[in-house]
Amino acid sequence: MPAPTDSHTLLRRAGLRSTPQRQTVLDLLGDGDHRHLTADDIWRAAASRHPSFNRSTAYRVLEQLCDAGIVQQTRFGDSAHFEIAGAPQRHYHLVCRSCGSIENLPSDGLADITGRMARQHGFTIRSVDLTIEGECRSCRRGVSPRV
Repeated sequence: MPAPTDSHTLLRRAGLRSTPQRQTVLDLLGDGDHRHLTADDIWRAAASRHPSFNRSTAYRVLEQLCDAGIVQQTRFGDSAHFEIAGAPQRHYHLVCRSCGSIENLPSDGLADITGRMARQHGFTIRSVDLTIEGECRSCRRGVSPRV
């Protein structure tokens, strides 16, 4: 999550009430390193903090936050992962098909390409979602990565 903007401010700017459930989900997504969590990851972590937080609450809150543009969903294979939209900066993903590790790839190199494509086609780009799948260095070497 961007440093000067807390979850309460993000919710208020999006026109959403700041509820404990929404705050919890945003706090989990903003904790520590830039993380890509599944809805079940969020549900389990939230339930450990608040026992009444159930799976349907996690899915409902994630849907609300995605609709508001605060959280973005990216599909990696068969599973959806969630992260704070635009945090820490716009990026793309390198996904290892062997171990499932996800590495952020800064967007600066691709910004020129997407900008040029938009101009050439008279297209206004709202979002770009790029996932590159392959095999990470650790898996190619036969070493278990730290995930």
